[in-house]
Amino acid sequence: MVDILRSLLSDIAPDWLIALIAYLIVAALLLTIAAVLTMALVWIERRGVARMQDRLGPNRVGPAGLLQLVADGAKLFTKEDIVPAAADRWVHLLAPVVSLAAVGFTLAVVPWGRGLVPADISSAALFIAAVASVSGIGLMMAGWGSNNKFALLGAMRAVAQVVSYEIPGVTALLGAVLLAGTMSLVSIAEQQAGLPIVGTSIPGAPDLGLGWYVFTPPGLVGFIIFYICVLAEGERTPFDIPEADSEIVAGYMTEYSGMKFALFYLGQYILNFVLSMVAVVLFLGGWQGPGVAWLAAIPGWGEIAAALLSMVYMVGKAVLLIFVMVWIRGAFPRLRVDQLMGFAWKYLLPLALVNLASCALWVAITQWSAAQWSGVLNLDATEGWLRALLAFVLTAALNGAAYYWVLLVNQREEAEELAPEPV
Repeated sequence: MVDILRSLLSDIAPDWLIALIAYLIVAALLLTIAAVLTMALVWIERRGVARMQDRLGPNRVGPAGLLQLVADGAKLFTKEDIVPAAADRWVHLLAPVVSLAAVGFTLAVVPWGRGLVPADISSAALFIAAVASVSGIGLMMAGWGSNNKFALLGAMRAVAQVVSYEIPGVTALLGAVLLAGTMSLVSIAEQQAGLPIVGTSIPGAPDLGLGWYVFTPPGLVGFIIFYICVLAEGERTPFDIPEADSEIVAGYMTEYSGMKFALFYLGQYILNFVLSMVAVVLFLGGWQGPGVAWLAAIPGWGEIAAALLSMVYMVGKAVLLIFVMVWIRGAFPRLRVDQLMGFAWKYLLPLALVNLASCALWVAITQWSAAQWSGVLNLDATEGWLRALLAFVLTAALNGAAYYWVLLVNQREEAEELAPEPV
């Protein structure tokens, strides 16, 4: 965008003003696209859950209820903004702004397709992990500023949940960073070209864009852990305890109405979509897919077609993960608080740590030379597919043993807790 505007306005505007205008345009486009996608995702969820529960869902406003979200938005714009008399007005006001702003910053580094990234920074994965956690501050501000016991309890639950699930989530993210050898989301997606499991390690093999990390044992385990943490970060069922209406009314959003409530709602859906896109980049190949590399090799229109096809792959995979969220909401009940916290610390974190070692083992077998192995294994003369096969077997065995050990230990602890005390 900067280059385009520089070519058009270089004679009439200074360079700093051109850069500022370009960044403002990109930010406006991203927020507009995110808002439109949120409306589409809300419609998909309402219609999808209705179909799963043998209901109709929105069907009166517009064809198939497509304009229901427009009507809801108009209602929220015009709805009275109510602030409790005993609330801290400034904290109450800034809480939804902080939550939405933190989510909006993550849009800056997430690629939408081949060559379609607002800002390609070398530490994008670290940036996502750091900025996404700031939204928890907004949730705590909402609970504290409302001066309401239900809201405060919901905020405390939300912060505890976010902090607990960020640790295994970031550990799973580090596994993908270790496999790719970079923290740039663009480079991580580029590393997942080629064929399943072997990637681009076989010379002369066609680039099908299917070298996704999810096809490897450490990538599959990392994806499952990261996606579960995405559900918890986005407060999706069965991790929607901060908004448990059957217990605490609506949690930290109890005292919010109108556009303040809409900002929380918008921030949650944008966060779910952004984290789904991050999961796609880390483990599902990002924009990689059949035909992208072939079109990109054609000069001129081929590069444009490759960018459009890559965007279809990227957004399509993210929407598929969103649909899985909808399916889980329609199929599973809400967890208890103790179950939620115990699952993070007793199951996900040990598995994530073992999987990180599994990722290191995969990299050592598939990428190290004989000199790096110090003569232990002569892998320098081994074909790429043999290395990948050896790594596949060893990492699968390591992760399988870790899963069995974690399950056994926790079942033993639960049995001891349920055992009657001796008389």
